[in-house]
Amino acid sequence: MGIDRKDSKRASKAGAAMAALMLLAGCMTHQPTGIDERQTSSINQWLTTDDADKVVSAMSAKGMMPATINCRFADTTPGQVAYRSKFTWKRAPANTRYHWEVGDPTYLASKGVASSRTGLRRVFAKTVRDADTGQKVGCSIWASSN
Repeated sequence: MGIDRKDSKRASKAGAAMAALMLLAGCMTHQPTGIDERQTSSINQWLTTDDADKVVSAMSAKGMMPATINCRFADTTPGQVAYRSKFTWKRAPANTRYHWEVGDPTYLASKGVASSRTGLRRVFAKTVRDADTGQKVGCSIWASSN
């Protein structure tokens, strides 16, 4: 007994199609659990990595993707890795995949290699140097080309 795979796939596709139609028609407002309006409207706020993940997911649900990313240190104490990010947004083209990261230049280089292996290319990058410590932090966005 149970649902066979074909019926499950058909139901899944039908549900996704209905959700897309409702979203396009403006009949549905969806806000992922744990995300409040302040977080989804935080375009001009510096976000921790956890908050940035939540905001990017919420904006993605609205059909948006990061256009640019800015980054800075939240804590430059040796041994502490704390960054903040700020995004600008644009409408995501159909079927676009994207990925963003913040970290030291070596970490970003490894993420760049991994992203290019999955067919993504870097569409935005920035590096910031802390004047007091000389530490560098970078942030990048990779996206599929459509």
